[in-house]
Amino acid sequence: MFVHVAGAGAAGSALALALRRAGWPLGFIARRTLERARERCQEVGGGTPVSLDELPAQLAQAPPDAAALLLLAVPDRLLAEQAAALARARWPSGSVALHLSGAEEVAVLAPLARAGLATGGLHPLKSFVDLQAGADLRGTLCALDGMPEALALAERLASAVGARTFVLRPGGRSSYHAAAAHVANHLVALLDQALDLLARAGLGREAGRAALLPLLAGTVENLRRHPPGEALTGPVVRGDEQVVARHLSALAALPPDVGAAYRSLAVRALDLARRDRQLDPAVADRLLALLRGPPP
Repeated sequence: MFVHVAGAGAAGSALALALRRAGWPLGFIARRTLERARERCQEVGGGTPVSLDELPAQLAQAPPDAAALLLLAVPDRLLAEQAAALARARWPSGSVALHLSGAEEVAVLAPLARAGLATGGLHPLKSFVDLQAGADLRGTLCALDGMPEALALAERLASAVGARTFVLRPGGRSSYHAAAAHVANHLVALLDQALDLLARAGLGREAGRAALLPLLAGTVENLRRHPPGEALTGPVVRGDEQVVARHLSALAALPPDVGAAYRSLAVRALDLARRDRQLDPAVADRLLALLRGPPP
């Protein structure tokens, strides 16, 4: 079964490289232009380059008796358009289409389902920036959904690259993707806010980033070893009202989004401290009033 990749961006290319290393034969690697497709084929070490516009015509010339796996890795806004275009190609019996989107429902692939393909979704819960690092999917959790045949092939694919899987609950895709975006994307935004605070303390942004990254790494390691309530540190879990008040005073000099993020997450930390650390109820109530009140 050849693996065709439509839209070989960061995630699609990493998965293509991982599958090639696992012995799966690559078919067409399609990008917006033929030149970019050629570059990607060189990077993943296999596949036949083709532009996205030409992919349906090229697929129509494929051997009629060879079932194929189509991985759609185009941006979410293009999934419906690409599914409709690729549905016009000739697809042998037993072919499967999987999209790699975390946010889009499998229904977006309806044109391909009507063309006889089993359709599904496979989303690796991983940030893809560097190709080589991204292609190491060992231990990565993949969210699956779709038709039974598509789920079965997605399980095989994930197993081949050393990934773990779970099947999304019906209607749960948006919650799943919001969780991924919240912890990954918003951590980046949170770090940027912290760099603004360090700049006010006299530390430049690059030096601040170098200082904060080991702190973040230590926090991640604590979370690896302990559940969130036990991994929590800082003034909220200690019930240190004066320190929190001084934090809020410092935050008042920065744009409102920084203080709003601090207050919102500190309230959640307070909930964890109440539940898992037996924080004194009177202290917790005063902290909550402080966090929900006006800036000191």
